[in-house]
Amino acid sequence: MKKTCSFRHLLLINSFLYIAVAMYSPFLSMYYAQEGLTSSQVGILLTIAPIASVFIQPLWARRSDATGRAKTYAAVILFGLILSLQSFYLGHSFSTYLFSNLLLAVFSTSVSPMLDAIVIRNADKEGYNFAYIRMGGTVGYAVVVFLIGIYLRQHPHHQFLLAGLGYLVLFLLILLLPASENHQPVVRNLKRTGKGFRQMFQIRQFFSDQRVGYVLLFAFLFQIGASVTGSYLGVYAASIGYGQFQMGMLNFISAASEIPVLLIVRRLSRRFDSLLLIAGATFLMGIRALIVSGGNLSFFIAAQTMQGLTYMVVYYGSATYIAKHAKEGMSSQAQSILYMVQSGFACILGNLLGGRLIDAVGLQAAYQGVGISVSASAVLCYIAMQLGSKRQNKISQRN
Repeated sequence: MKKTCSFRHLLLINSFLYIAVAMYSPFLSMYYAQEGLTSSQVGILLTIAPIASVFIQPLWARRSDATGRAKTYAAVILFGLILSLQSFYLGHSFSTYLFSNLLLAVFSTSVSPMLDAIVIRNADKEGYNFAYIRMGGTVGYAVVVFLIGIYLRQHPHHQFLLAGLGYLVLFLLILLLPASENHQPVVRNLKRTGKGFRQMFQIRQFFSDQRVGYVLLFAFLFQIGASVTGSYLGVYAASIGYGQFQMGMLNFISAASEIPVLLIVRRLSRRFDSLLLIAGATFLMGIRALIVSGGNLSFFIAAQTMQGLTYMVVYYGSATYIAKHAKEGMSSQAQSILYMVQSGFACILGNLLGGRLIDAVGLQAAYQGVGISVSASAVLCYIAMQLGSKRQNKISQRN
């Protein structure tokens, strides 16, 4: 067995992670709408995965760290994900989609944090630029989501089979990881305080820097805006007569906008405080939602070009900050906490709030309200963070 990971191997892992996602995830809300589901029903289905991010995903991460067998757990999760995707062929009612989403959520919510931990750990170990590795996922997603959007116009039900094939390739790539991924450091006799969620959010247990709390706060605010903007864009597009081709094009534009950001984000994070970049991207997420509320293809395109400045800055900044300040033997759980906050609590609130708002006031007003709220909250939280830092500095100087 090889002892190290090549740049190409890590690039392929990250590429197929997002290639597989591109084959089904961007088209789900439109698929449900075309199947006759209401916005509230779509919101319920889209909330299942975030709930799993809170209750199930941390369990996988904890077992991975407790045993040190990251490779084995990643492979098991991917195998379950491949099988669960095929359950979408059981029927076309809300109840069957509910069952399929429940099964899918057991596995799908754990893939990204676990593979992020593996890829970032090996990239740091070998001295590779993670931003360049992440570009594989961006380019792969951009190309596939555009092509699959064309194909799904005639064969929308094939998305689950194709996604399963994409995850099968990823499964094989995980099996080729070095044996060291099944022999990671394990923390023995860890003293834990609190119970349940209180235990998970005892930041000092998992991180060496308390500013991680601010990273989690901004990630939460960002994802509320991103959940509404992304989850219901397909519903918005379908309501004005667009189909899978336009959704594929819009997702291609959003992914392509990440490329120039990935080329410079490492330099930006060295020059500027990571929290400033994350706060700025969160503010822009609110602006992006406001642009979508324009309600036609031109506004949708303009909003999608902001994907790099919003999502990628928050993703890269948060994931690398978390990885840098995670204590030894806790890399999977550290990334798990980020995903629990962002893909869990924030998505639950965003999806449920989005569905209710849309049914109550319409798509345009819902996007406007969410956009203003996210931008204003980002500004207020950044001000509070700065005031808190100044107060802490004064206390430190007196001591």
